[in-house]
Amino acid sequence: MKIHTSIKFLFGITLAIFMSLTLISGLHAQSEKNSVRIKADYTKVMDGQSYLDIKVISRIDRQMVDVPDLDMEVYYEYDYEEFPLGSAKTDMSGKSRFMLPPLSEMKADSTGMYTLGVSFGGNDEFKRGSRTVNFRDARIETRLEQRDSTNYVEATLTDTGTGLPVPDVSLRVQVQRLIRPLRIGEEFNYTDENGTVFVPVEAGIPGLDGLLNIEVVLPESEDYGTVKAIVEAPYGKPIVLDTSFNERTLWSPRSKTPIFIVIFTILLIVVTWGPILYLIRNLYKISKS
Repeated sequence: MKIHTSIKFLFGITLAIFMSLTLISGLHAQSEKNSVRIKADYTKVMDGQSYLDIKVISRIDRQMVDVPDLDMEVYYEYDYEEFPLGSAKTDMSGKSRFMLPPLSEMKADSTGMYTLGVSFGGNDEFKRGSRTVNFRDARIETRLEQRDSTNYVEATLTDTGTGLPVPDVSLRVQVQRLIRPLRIGEEFNYTDENGTVFVPVEAGIPGLDGLLNIEVVLPESEDYGTVKAIVEAPYGKPIVLDTSFNERTLWSPRSKTPIFIVIFTILLIVVTWGPILYLIRNLYKISKS
């Protein structure tokens, strides 16, 4: 009897300990916050406004998911101090684009390196997180040329801080399109010792009024970020607008059916139903007589 009572007592203690550990584990899991991963990419647009593309994700239930509606602060660093630039908030895809002020309003270190930062202070669901981006200032200057009846785009990449050309760097040359840019030239257009590339523009690319918006891009450089220059070139094939939509043609909508088709259809109906109606009329007269 004593042995039976002891077994029940030990079983009760074990069950109580197990339930307590389960409850503590559940409370700990509820109170644990998820970490956020912030990605920031710097893009400079020549003769335009530079910006910072921000992307925030988090690992939740062993899956990487986008984090929407996250408020962040954007700043630049100089001499171990942080200077605020503004705030940003992610959209439903966890993305945000922060438009930057001119670099003249920010300070670089002694090596000409700028440091931008994005920080999140944390909330009830996510831990705090931050990301910094380092880059030097660069310029892309473009020029249009024609050699032996072939049109070319000349682009020169220069380090703004030193004023020296940047050699052996691949520049991407492309034509702006509605969905995605059209790449032209070689897959890799490396700059020469003068920081220059010459890229031919093939004939026959359609453009409104024969104009093409050509982009020269230094993509995602470790030293300079992304630098983009856009030049308008009269190298395209003019687009001929189709003005026949409002005319009466065979491919027009029903309200613009050609007149001869309407007349032919009416005559066909009259010729088909006329004799039938005439016979019906005569049969009606005969039945009444």
